[in-house]
Amino acid sequence: MSTSPFGMEAASVLFAGSLVWLSALVQHFANVWERGARYVMSDRSVAPPLHGFFGRATRTLTNNIESALMYAPTALVLILLGRTNAATALAATTYIGARVVFSIAYWMNIRAIRSFAWLAGMISCAAMALSVILAPTVR
Repeated sequence: MSTSPFGMEAASVLFAGSLVWLSALVQHFANVWERGARYVMSDRSVAPPLHGFFGRATRTLTNNIESALMYAPTALVLILLGRTNAATALAATTYIGARVVFSIAYWMNIRAIRSFAWLAGMISCAAMALSVILAPTVR
């Protein structure tokens, strides 16, 4: 059990939200770069094609949102229950590293590294969920 009110688990939740925000910025600026400010400020009734860097940035954003929605609730439950420990801190640290590597590899189109990082992030999500399931009940 962690005695720190702000451990790696809390940092990883803040990181997950920050990465979604950063991914949205990268996707937006890629859209501006490829289509110009006039398109971005239009009603955008015609969706842009999802190829090239913009397509990868869009898929990175979508995946980071999905990942954060799988990871953050379980991490928050562990924090609120006061059931963080060395294993959850390791999962949190791994999650942060995996998502950074995943995002950069996706943006740079490095497929093998991206896939490995995605798997490491999913294992971290599963480890946190398992920790919630196995957390002793509060008396």
